[in-house]
Amino acid sequence: MIRFIFILSAIITLVHSARLRIIDGTLANVHEFPYQVSMQWNFNNGSRPRHFCSGSIINPNWILTAAHCSPELSSDGWIEVVAGVNNIANEESSVQRRNVTRFVQHPRYNPNTIANDIAVVLLSKSLKLNHNIKSLSLARNDTAIEQKVAKFAGWGSISKTSVDIFPDELRKVDLVLRSQKDCQPMRNPGVSQICAGGYRNASGCIADSGGPLTVVKSNGPVQIGVLSYGERPCQGKMPIVFSSVLYFSDWIRTAIEKQ
Repeated sequence: MIRFIFILSAIITLVHSARLRIIDGTLANVHEFPYQVSMQWNFNNGSRPRHFCSGSIINPNWILTAAHCSPELSSDGWIEVVAGVNNIANEESSVQRRNVTRFVQHPRYNPNTIANDIAVVLLSKSLKLNHNIKSLSLARNDTAIEQKVAKFAGWGSISKTSVDIFPDELRKVDLVLRSQKDCQPMRNPGVSQICAGGYRNASGCIADSGGPLTVVKSNGPVQIGVLSYGERPCQGKMPIVFSSVLYFSDWIRTAIEKQ
């Protein structure tokens, strides 16, 4: 089975100038996902920072994302987290941009097998939560998931070919949740992973990594997954794999408390 880390191609393929769908998704309403952040690389050369991953707001100081979302795209650049943004090419004045003080990967993260692909990010300054910037509830290991469909959003490639096309505006898609048994022949997921998508050609793609997979509970949206990897090209024919927030809930809490 080919395991593909979405971010690698985003680093190699410099085609952001060709900006024009999460695969077969639609445009998100403005601030429909107030808990979602864009993770961007600032090249420190006057150019616009480049989106490479997503994340979700745990609280005003911490972001949840994938462990592999920790690149160094230039020797003198750095990661920035952008909250309250919908169009990453035309940011509103209310957008909040923060540097990263600490990027804490799961201690057993394996970049070769993509196991334990989850991380928490400490911001340089607290976010000011408001109507457009909100924290997201996280599923716990005892959270019951009765839903069959989950929501996902991102600024990742909308191309079904090996030539990536990156949108400026946040896009969303509904993904069918797959059982471990259903997903096993195609992805061989472990107990720490969740499979979704692959029906009706709906999927996430390159630079969607780290984004939150959510279901709606009685108290609002709850995050159950963090996008880890999928297929290439992104044709939506195979399920994509998320790190399970339910499985890692204790580690997330402990990692934040230790800092």
